[in-house]
Amino acid sequence: MKTNTVHKHNKNMKKLMKISGVFRVLIILAAVGVVVFLGYRYIDSDALRFGGSPLFHALWFHDNANRGLLFAIQLPLFLALVLGAFWLQRLLGYFQQGHFFSNQTMNCYLWLIWIKIVSFGYKFIQPLIIHHYYSVLEQQTPLHLTGHFPLQLEISFDSITTLLLLLVIAYLLKAAKDIEAENKTFI
Repeated sequence: MKTNTVHKHNKNMKKLMKISGVFRVLIILAAVGVVVFLGYRYIDSDALRFGGSPLFHALWFHDNANRGLLFAIQLPLFLALVLGAFWLQRLLGYFQQGHFFSNQTMNCYLWLIWIKIVSFGYKFIQPLIIHHYYSVLEQQTPLHLTGHFPLQLEISFDSITTLLLLLVIAYLLKAAKDIEAENKTFI
């Protein structure tokens, strides 16, 4: 009976390892696809199409706006995407090797959580930065932008739940790791 349970456990672990490998490849392909698409859109239409508000895009195409500064305003979100993909594929790589409760997996989770926290905070303040830049430009020289650009500070329920879910998973993994360590010392 015990041998059958151990065999089933090993079979499930190998299945999880294989699934982790597939998802790791998918994450890498998706991240490369997004970067290639963004690069193509920039080269093809001179447009920076990574997030951004309508005001950001209006400023991007205005002659008096500093594109380098606008790019710098968008860069943290792009870096969060790239770093998030890196740490997620790294986590899945450890899962693929069967290291589900190691210090390395906890390190990856912590990186993912901090990236999500910083990204969440930056998504909240980025519209303030863009509007401040717009108001500074408007004071120097009227820009005469067409359209209405109200300041919108959005709190994404999706981002909050994802962040909370990551925190809960990190807590559960730490508890599982502690239980596993306790079981090893008991045996």
